[in-house]
Amino acid sequence: MNTSARTLQTRLALLALAASLFIASCGGSGGDNSNLDNNPTATTGTIALLFTDRPTDEFSAIKLNVTEAILIGDDSASGQQVLFQGSEPIDLLDLTNYSEPIVFGEVDAGIYTKLRLVIDDLELVPNDGSPSEFPKLPANGKIDLLDPSGIEVLPGRTLIAEIDMEANKAIHIVSAGNSGKYQFRPVVKANFMDGDLGNLPNKLARLEGTASNVDPAGTFVLCDVESPDSCIDVSTNGDTSVFDVDGMDSGFGTLMNGDAVVVIGSYAVDGSILLNAVVLEIGGTAEQVKGSVVSTPASSQFLVLRVGGEEITVELQAGTKFYDENGVQAAESIVIGADVEVEGVQPAKADITDPDLIRAALVFIEAEEDEQTSGTIIVPRDAVTRSFGLTQTGGGDICVRVNDDADILLVDIAASEVTMATFAELAVGQVIDLFGVMSDCFDANEVIVDVNASP
Repeated sequence: MNTSARTLQTRLALLALAASLFIASCGGSGGDNSNLDNNPTATTGTIALLFTDRPTDEFSAIKLNVTEAILIGDDSASGQQVLFQGSEPIDLLDLTNYSEPIVFGEVDAGIYTKLRLVIDDLELVPNDGSPSEFPKLPANGKIDLLDPSGIEVLPGRTLIAEIDMEANKAIHIVSAGNSGKYQFRPVVKANFMDGDLGNLPNKLARLEGTASNVDPAGTFVLCDVESPDSCIDVSTNGDTSVFDVDGMDSGFGTLMNGDAVVVIGSYAVDGSILLNAVVLEIGGTAEQVKGSVVSTPASSQFLVLRVGGEEITVELQAGTKFYDENGVQAAESIVIGADVEVEGVQPAKADITDPDLIRAALVFIEAEEDEQTSGTIIVPRDAVTRSFGLTQTGGGDICVRVNDDADILLVDIAASEVTMATFAELAVGQVIDLFGVMSDCFDANEVIVDVNASP
C-alpha cells in the first residue's frame, strides 16, 4: 500500500488543468473563448470532464502530461471540438479514490464518435526506491476512446465524461531477455453520463481552492488558486462535516471569504454543475495518508502502518465520515488489515518525539484488488450464460463467466485505440486479460482484448 501525505500545493497542477480546460476554446481548434458558460443555448450542450484512476501497489507515483483533449465527430455537423490544448501534469495515483478535476464549457450539440486524449512524459516511480521508468507511449501518446453507439451531446443538456486511466491495467511487464520491461498500453475507459437525467459519477470529488461569495445559509463559490475565473458553486447542509485549520470539528460560520479550503463531495446538475459538500476543510492544511489498519479502533483512535514501517495514529472526530467505493459506511468498517486513505490534518507536535497523528475528516476504506488471469478464449462460448472456456497463459483450462455489468474493452495498442464492446464481440482465439474473482469459474468484471495479438 502506498503512503501519501499531500498538501494543498501538490493538488494545484490538477486544478490548473481544470482551469485550463474551463477556459479552453470548445468550438474548434481555436477562437474566441468569451462564450463559455454554464447556460448552454439551444444549439449547444455542456461537456464535463472528470479524471479518475484505479489503485496500484507497485508504484508510488505515475506521472504524465495531458496535452490535448478533443471530441471528434464523423461528419461536418459535429466536427472536432477542442476541449484542451496545453501541458498539464497529473499524478494518476492522486486520483485513486476521488475523481478530479471537473471541467465544463459549451460544445456544439451533435453525435461524436471518439474522445481523443494526447499525453506525454510518462514516468513510473517504483515503491522500492529504484530509478524511475519511462515507458514508450504508443502512437506518440495519442489515445482514442471509441464508443460505437456514439457520444451524444444534446442541446441544453450536460454530458459528463468520467475518464478512468486504469493505471493498474495499463502498466504491465513484458519479457526482455532475462529482465522485465514496462510497457504502457492504452487501457483507458470513458463513461459518458447525462447529468441532467441524474446520471452522475459514483466517486466522490475532491477539489481545493479559495472560498468566495460565502453565504451564511451554507453556500459559497470555490475558485482555483492559479486561475480565479475557474469556479464552481458549493452547497452544504446539516450533514456536511466542517473542520478547522487544526483538523477539529467546526461549523460553517467559521468559513470566511478568501479562506483556503478543501471540499469533498458529489456533483449535481441544476442548470449548472455544482458540488454538494460532504466534508469541508478550512485553512489549507489538509493532507492524505495511505496505509493498512493495524489496530482495532478504541477511544476514537486506531493505528495505520505506512510504507517504510512508520505508524501513524488516526484520531477520529465527531464529524469524521467513512466511505468506500459503494458509498457511506460506518466506523465499524475499520478493521485490522483494511487498506485506508485518511483525509485530515497532522497537528504540530508538542515534542519531536511525540508519535505521528492525523485528525481524520474522512476515512476511505479501499476495495480489495481484483484477481487477474490471462489467456486465449476457447470453445464453448455461451451467450445465454455469458461464459466461455479459457486456456491460461501459464497452462491449464478454466471456465469464465462475464458479469452482466462487466466492462469489455478492445485495446488496439498499435493504433492506440480503445473501443467499448459487448459480449457478442468476444470470439474464440482472442487473447485476453481478465479481472475479477475466482470461484468455481472465474467471474470477470472486466475483459481486456488484445486486438493486435488476436485473430
